[in-house]
Amino acid sequence: MERPRLRWIAALLVGLLLAASQPPLTLWWVLPIGIAALYLLWCRAETGRRAFWTGWIAGTAYFAGTLFWIVEPFLVEPEKFAWMIPIALPAMAGGLALFWGGAFVLARRFAGNEWSRPLAFATCWMVAEALRGVVLTGFPWAQPGYSLVDVPPIQMAAFIGINGVTFLALLAGAFLGAALMPGKGTRRAVFAVLSLGIGAGSWGIGAARLADPVLPRDTPLRIGLVQPNVPQTEKWHPDLRDAQLADLLEKTRDLSARGADVVIWPEAATPFPIAEMPDLRAVIAERLRPGGVLLAGGIRVEGRGEETQRFHNSLLAVGSDGALLAAYDKQHLVPFGEYLPFDALLTGLGLRTVISLPGGFSPGADQDRVLDIADLPPFGVMICYEAIFPHEVIDRNAKVDWLVHVTNDAWFGKIAGPQQHLAQTRVRAIERGLPVARAANTGISAMIDAQGRITGSLALNSPGTLIRELPPKGRTTLYGRYEELGLFLMFLVAFILIALPGRKN
Repeated sequence: MERPRLRWIAALLVGLLLAASQPPLTLWWVLPIGIAALYLLWCRAETGRRAFWTGWIAGTAYFAGTLFWIVEPFLVEPEKFAWMIPIALPAMAGGLALFWGGAFVLARRFAGNEWSRPLAFATCWMVAEALRGVVLTGFPWAQPGYSLVDVPPIQMAAFIGINGVTFLALLAGAFLGAALMPGKGTRRAVFAVLSLGIGAGSWGIGAARLADPVLPRDTPLRIGLVQPNVPQTEKWHPDLRDAQLADLLEKTRDLSARGADVVIWPEAATPFPIAEMPDLRAVIAERLRPGGVLLAGGIRVEGRGEETQRFHNSLLAVGSDGALLAAYDKQHLVPFGEYLPFDALLTGLGLRTVISLPGGFSPGADQDRVLDIADLPPFGVMICYEAIFPHEVIDRNAKVDWLVHVTNDAWFGKIAGPQQHLAQTRVRAIERGLPVARAANTGISAMIDAQGRITGSLALNSPGTLIRELPPKGRTTLYGRYEELGLFLMFLVAFILIALPGRKN
């Protein structure tokens, strides 16, 4: 077999190996090994074209291995959408892999000598990952840094965000690969020390943050989470929606009786327009304790009956007197899921959204993501997909004590998707130093503290309720204050070092 073919097979296997570092397996130690292996393959790519194919093949395998759950939405109504499955996963995996392929080509251009080579490799790869989070509305799912969600280095997200954590991981892996390359012993030793230093330093700083005591809340707040576990194939079925609402109400009554000050329903828990139904709000109020609040995922209709009528995927707050206290409309919608980009063109080609809603959802106006209602501490809202975008969670100057995440992960299947989504939500807690109350239709509902640790959860694909005291707010984090400034400074230093006159090999 020709050497290039062996290289392509090796790149594919390394991509699959890296996928094993992500939830649900979360084999975090695979991450630096996989990055080092890709660095070695990249170094052996004699041309820019071969460098591109190395990155693209590895990336396609990685994204296919992490995002295989994206076929699940097409199986909800297979008679309408199953034909898209052979297109969707290859197109998604291959499309995202273009970022890796392009990064590997650019890295060859910037790498002047063996001293700058691993730095250029990691920096260009990280630039590609950062762009993946914003291009065409962005899709930063399965960023390599999430592999570290269960070990101390993930706490670096409090200082430099998940992008910074990923950059450190790429640097550590690239330096490890450079230390394994044939060459002068001094150079290899320097790279080994750099790799070990990044890993050990991140581990030590993370462990110190985990050990840092957090002051308890002055006034305890008990949160009740509802997990109805309604399969997507049954959700909102005309013959079942009354029974589903009754179940939500019964679970709300139970949580309130157990002392819940706030009860949270998951995303789009009911099709009934709560904002327009005072009788339903009165029924809800009967299930709440005095002064209690329900935060319910639901549909809000704007301009009912008008030509400009719009449907919103919303979080609605209902008080114990039946009043509608506030509403937040989801702003970052899922392309092809909640709305159809270029709808006039694509509808003519026979494409449509996977939700059965004419015209899909409309994004909320540019509103504050923070709700300050009743006697509750102010909180930020994330609806499903919004939790994967770290810079969109809340304004960095917002005065917030906690975060609420409602989601319907029934769309994400029963294996990897829900667990990957939970991992990303945990990192949002770390970045902002804020606890998160997470209600998911099929799971995983959880209470998450300001260090991203789960203090209580409900099993995936199991109905139930969970009541926990809201963990205290952590100290204001550097990321919460400055967001991506830390990553920008890391890039600046990296590019300066790459541009310096290099030592001769």
